[in-house]
Amino acid sequence: MQTPAYRFLRGYTLDPGFSTILETYKVNETIYRINWEDVGAGPSGEYLEIIDYDPASQCYYEAIDLDQPAVMANQGLRPSEGNPQFHQQFVYTIGMKTIEHFEKALGRKVIWRAPEGLDHARTKLRIYPHALRQANAYYSPNKKAILFGYFKAGTHTKGSNFPGGTIFTCLSPDIIAHEMTHAVLDSIHPLFGENTNLDVAAFHEGFADVVALLQRFSTRDLVEHELERTKGRMDQRNVFGSLASQMGQALQSGHSALREAIGRYDEDQNWTRNKPDPLKFQETRQAHERGALFVAAIFDAFIDLYTFKTKDLFRIANIVPGTEGIVSVDLIKRLAQEAAEIAQHLLQICIQALDYVPPFDISFGDYLRALVTADLEMAPADEYGYRVSLIQAFRSWGIYPDQLNTLSIESLRWEPVPNLSNLDKKVLKVVKNRIRDDVRDLWAMKRREDISRQSNKIQEILQFMLGEQLPDQQNTKAAPPKEWEQFMERLGLTTKAISFSYQGKPIPFLNPIPRIEVQSLRPVNRYSREGRQLDQLIVTLTQTLEVGSGRFKGLKFRGGCTIILSMEEDDRIEYLIYKRIQSERRFLRQLAFQLGTDSEKGIQQHSVYEEENPFGDVEFQHLHNHAL
Repeated sequence: MQTPAYRFLRGYTLDPGFSTILETYKVNETIYRINWEDVGAGPSGEYLEIIDYDPASQCYYEAIDLDQPAVMANQGLRPSEGNPQFHQQFVYTIGMKTIEHFEKALGRKVIWRAPEGLDHARTKLRIYPHALRQANAYYSPNKKAILFGYFKAGTHTKGSNFPGGTIFTCLSPDIIAHEMTHAVLDSIHPLFGENTNLDVAAFHEGFADVVALLQRFSTRDLVEHELERTKGRMDQRNVFGSLASQMGQALQSGHSALREAIGRYDEDQNWTRNKPDPLKFQETRQAHERGALFVAAIFDAFIDLYTFKTKDLFRIANIVPGTEGIVSVDLIKRLAQEAAEIAQHLLQICIQALDYVPPFDISFGDYLRALVTADLEMAPADEYGYRVSLIQAFRSWGIYPDQLNTLSIESLRWEPVPNLSNLDKKVLKVVKNRIRDDVRDLWAMKRREDISRQSNKIQEILQFMLGEQLPDQQNTKAAPPKEWEQFMERLGLTTKAISFSYQGKPIPFLNPIPRIEVQSLRPVNRYSREGRQLDQLIVTLTQTLEVGSGRFKGLKFRGGCTIILSMEEDDRIEYLIYKRIQSERRFLRQLAFQLGTDSEKGIQQHSVYEEENPFGDVEFQHLHNHAL
């Protein structure tokens, strides 16, 4: 019997409360199509393991079996706020849908990072739908698990909620996708969990919101419904810019949603579009609020692209967007097709940009450059202006890279590696010849366990090859050749002892000549929007300085790079994206931020959960440790 290609499962398109509103009840339930895999009770598949233990009630809920005939025949359980088995089905569904978006964009399988203390990757991410009796949900990098909470709504009446009703965060597709994105991002860039500057935690939050919101456009009925209501406009009040509406409305503060990307209601309940303010980004310190400005910039780019790409459709229909009158069903369908395509392309660009950033200490400026570079790789022609719209939106919100003279595409693109020296070519050729066959074997593998094992093998080979070139760590007089020293500096690394000072006193580093580490190795095998095939290998190298004593004991400062290697026959480094370990300026900036002694004071000093906004990823801030 042939294995099915897909599994079809019912679920909400928005939060459950929209099913009790006359305007949206018909579009708030859909049937999701996810890639088929063999699953056990839980559900428990190749990527996810749903464990439904409720510590507050001290009980396990019976696990759903998606292969039961009654469940399969009805395309899963019907959406239900009161059925724990549907909760299990829904977190699995949205979790797998999120993974599919990442794998399609990245051109490789998602491999979860190993829990602390283990040297192998965990094959399954654990999800607990009823882990907390509180208004929170978070991803735990230590446990490699996502924990969802449930809580009582406030005593006020707001939206579709009723006073004192129970709200389950595991029933919000936005919250599920948001937390899944934290998990996937941690698997790609684990060092993004270190708050080394004002943007790091904000990027995690903003990026997770972007993924959650752009995924909504894959539900065509919902897109058509909203466009029909707004007469074809995307810059009007609609559900696509509101994240976790039910949770936001359930809080005592009575928000219309947890976060808004397009506009918001004022005190008189009048909706107004967010206006870009280039000064606001510099003034905003809190992680979720700073990340929300990044989300607003992405949505501004989306709206501009939608307006640009649909002008001809409105002209053909002889309609001015947003005016009174009847917009035909056929026009709505075409507009929805354009909106979904733009959202899909933007989502892919945003995900692919993760391969073009430094492996640590990320800033939104770094990410803008990564967006431009990634899209140039995938669509050099850029017929519809995706890059220009992103640059324009970031500029309008005051989000700029450091140390650039212009915001042109040429300036923002990471500079391709110029002509290599003879030593560079020799080193690169030796490395590629040594690992080429292993990388090709890696591309041919289908099982995630095999991919993880093979990646680790190649990392060990590279680690050994780099280690052979370094002087003995205890013998600083055994200096390597000058050419090798210069090659390491081009990678943001060093072979010499590092000495930094603070207020005239030297920093007592434990390891002034830090060890070079192969942080990660990621194969890329994907096709661009214009049909080009990219076969690349992405390697991240790091060095870490650690303060050994005194006031700053335990502080870690990293340097290193992301190397994008072409795996074609020519010996070519396509991009080299680095942050220098020898940068005393960056070290002092990180030190000032983590001490809270400058204008960047904010993120490092308090828990997001202790703020008014409860949708904080508490464990991700390294502040709590819930045991299940």
